[in-house]
Amino acid sequence: MYIPKKYGKSKINKCPFCEKQATIKNKQVVPVCPAHKDKLLENTKCACGEWLDVCAGKWGPYFRCMDCGNINFRKGLELNPHIRNSDKNQKQNQKEQKTKKDSENQISAKPNYKAEKETKKSVTIRSDELDFYFN
Repeated sequence: MYIPKKYGKSKINKCPFCEKQATIKNKQVVPVCPAHKDKLLENTKCACGEWLDVCAGKWGPYFRCMDCGNINFRKGLELNPHIRNSDKNQKQNQKEQKTKKDSENQISAKPNYKAEKETKKSVTIRSDELDFYFN
């Protein structure tokens, strides 16, 4: 089945750290999102165990291995999942810390709430009892 190409959809660069649309290039000439413009790709290893160098060419960034040669940028990122996971782990840690703070605030607020609840009592009055309360 033939699917026609759509204008502007053929090449969309994604940030290697968070997979958002990349609009800026960092110091390594890798397209990244504005939130990661100061972050660098570090500790990338090839499948053979050698370190990968980040290079930029005519068709975008790629990795170079001393033993294997040039490696596709996407494939190099797949070999190093810790690059994307590090950003997710930081976000999860921030969420966990925030929930801990919220739970601590709720625990400290609960005694005051209970005291207010105990002092207030709701009284239901039926229509035949109105004479007793308003006389």
